[in-house]
Amino acid sequence: MKLAFDIGGVLGKYPGVFIPMISALQNGGADVFVITDIPEKETAQALLDKYGYSFASEMILCADFQKYGEHCKAVLIKEYGIDVIIDDHPGYCADSGCVSLFVWPDPRVSYEAMEI
Repeated sequence: MKLAFDIGGVLGKYPGVFIPMISALQNGGADVFVITDIPEKETAQALLDKYGYSFASEMILCADFQKYGEHCKAVLIKEYGIDVIIDDHPGYCADSGCVSLFVWPDPRVSYEAMEI
């Protein structure tokens, strides 16, 4: 099984929820990716490190919004055979061909986790 998580509004907003979830998924044999619209992998890696996540560089996929617009993540989902995407932007999940789990924004919680 291959799963992918967004950074902004998902991993960055709820590290207390997603760090143990991702660990359990990885320990259970799932391939866990990050798919972000952040264009530079180094920037994405730095944010993930800041939030307390540990991802190998090859598991971080940077979608090309400039080239594909809102379909940018769907391109990577199809290319890598992702089964499930967890994101807070429905346009990125549309037409992906996989199961899309939507993280509803909680206005009481900052977009970026304040306590890490």
